[in-house]
Amino acid sequence: MLKKRVEEALNAQINAEIWSAYFFLAISLHFAENGYPGFAARMRHQHGEEHQHALKLIDYVIEQGGKIELQDILDIPSDFGDPIESFEQVLVHLMRITDSFDTLLGVVCDEKDWATRAVLDWFVLNQVKEEAEISQMITSLKRMSGENGFYIMDADLAKKC
Repeated sequence: MLKKRVEEALNAQINAEIWSAYFFLAISLHFAENGYPGFAARMRHQHGEEHQHALKLIDYVIEQGGKIELQDILDIPSDFGDPIESFEQVLVHLMRITDSFDTLLGVVCDEKDWATRAVLDWFVLNQVKEEAEISQMITSLKRMSGENGFYIMDADLAKKC
């Protein structure tokens, strides 16, 4: 059974993951509408990952006898700019999600909930990987800046996704 503070913190993270999924869906649509099918596919894939993260946390809370409290999804941005600006927004967003996991881990450790801590380790390692991937994409986009570079990278991602 989860302690109240842990359950509340997990619910906050679940809602952050659901918001994150919508964020990635919105940026995917932005790319699709602007002729970048590879970037769109990559962000749609990320949308699915964030959705799965929320479901994993939901399943854990339910398995532990907790209650899920979903919140409204508000303030999803719709203006992302060019690919570099877009991926910079993605990186800032991912760092916020990492910060929210850090906050959650702080609560979990304060409450000495080591089982939940073990579950969260996977998410933290995944965040580190995601931030590194997006940082590398930004570096590559900056090196290839301009429409031709964006097109080449987009086409490469389209093949991978």
